[in-house]
Amino acid sequence: LMIRRPPRSTQSRSSAASDVYKRQVLNGDIEELKKFSLRAVLRSWGDAYRLFGRFAADGRLHKIVGNHDQDLLLRETAWGHRYPFPCIEGLRLRFGKHSILVFHGHQVSTFFRHYNHVSGWLNRYVLYPLGIMNRPVAHDKAKKYKVEKKVYDFSSGKKIVSIIGHTHRPLFESLSKIDSIRYRIESICREYPAAGKREQAFMEDLVRHYKREIEAIYKNGKNGFRSSLYSTKVLVPCLFNSGCAVGKRGITSVEIEGGEIRLVHWFDGSKNRKHFTGEGSPPERLGDSDRYRTVLKKEFLDYIFARIMLLA
Repeated sequence: LMIRRPPRSTQSRSSAASDVYKRQVLNGDIEELKKFSLRAVLRSWGDAYRLFGRFAADGRLHKIVGNHDQDLLLRETAWGHRYPFPCIEGLRLRFGKHSILVFHGHQVSTFFRHYNHVSGWLNRYVLYPLGIMNRPVAHDKAKKYKVEKKVYDFSSGKKIVSIIGHTHRPLFESLSKIDSIRYRIESICREYPAAGKREQAFMEDLVRHYKREIEAIYKNGKNGFRSSLYSTKVLVPCLFNSGCAVGKRGITSVEIEGGEIRLVHWFDGSKNRKHFTGEGSPPERLGDSDRYRTVLKKEFLDYIFARIMLLA
């Protein structure tokens, strides 16, 4: 989760994140402590921790733990190496009289609440050394849905927004993938008549891309074709997921700025920019770097909370 600051004219690659974002919320599983020691992780990712340190020095870093790095709550891990930043279970943000709850998501699982240390021991000393693959929640569709449904029921019942990350599946307003694509197509069609010729050409290409996505969803028979994925009645837009920072095509994250919430995608110049477009806008380049950012979805929080209060 990123809370943005006003943009600067230029940014270097090394300072990109700290220049673009006012605050940074790391929502769990940043360190893989079920397989590796904290000492090894800190040694291997020095640049990342220096960046985190710049945020932390100004009180701009919030480190939430997940099931893979839960030991960091102790600050002193089982391997005797001190973690440099304080850690928390979750974070509550206020938007007027409303609440946004940010937590990793593993807390809704009875197993991870009570036996996460057993899972970590098995992974570190048995499964990983023997080369046995452990199938995490992020790779199991049934487990993903179960976690998300529990968070959805909790959030809609409390009339709050929840932002999780545990399942690695980017979510915006509790929408299934096909509903999200349909809304994007509708938005593009609404803006198309007033757009210039260059913008219209871009929009036409984008709609063709979305149509191919819809055809692939139906062809593969994925759960993404289900409307109102987490509710058989009226869908409440209370569930968000920042997605994954280790994706093959880049990373996704949630931004909050000026009363607006966005699902964004970051990628480098080696990727095809045309496949990372959303909201009818082309990707923006970060200064003179090879980093690009595109807004996949966005909405005003006032509108989201109005729907939550009326529909939940």
